[in-house]
Amino acid sequence: MSTQTFAHQHGELLTHAEAILAAAANGSETELQNLPALRLAFARLVNSHCSVEIRMVNARAPQFDADSDRRALIRRFHDELLMWRGDLMDCNTNWPQREVANDRAGFIADFRGLADRLKARVRWEEQVFYPAILAEPVRR
Repeated sequence: MSTQTFAHQHGELLTHAEAILAAAANGSETELQNLPALRLAFARLVNSHCSVEIRMVNARAPQFDADSDRRALIRRFHDELLMWRGDLMDCNTNWPQREVANDRAGFIADFRGLADRLKARVRWEEQVFYPAILAEPVRR
C-alpha cells in the first residue's frame, strides 16, 4: 500500500471524527440515534488502517537496525499509536450511548481531544514519518 492510500485513509478518519462530533453537537434525535453507527464505523476504520500501516512499518523496520534516528521514529510511531488507540477504547467504554445523550458536552470534550490528537498524528506521519521510514513523501 502506498503513502497516498494512507493519506486518503487519513482524510477518511478525520472526516469520520468530525462527523461524530457534529452528530453529538447537533442535538437532533435522528443524529444522536446515528451516533453509535458512526462511532462503530470510525473504530473499524481505525483498526483496518492501523493494521495495514503497522505491518508495512514492521516490514521496513529491520533495515533501520543500525540507524538510531529511524529506530526512534519507529518507536514513537508504535508508542503514540498504542496510546491513542487505548484512549479511543477508553472513550468508547466510558461514553456509551446513554451517557452521550445525558452529557453531550462531556463526550464532545473527550472526543474532541482524540480528534485533535488524530489531526496532529496525521500531520506528523505524512510530513515526518512516511518520508523517513517509507521513503515516500505524501502528495496532496
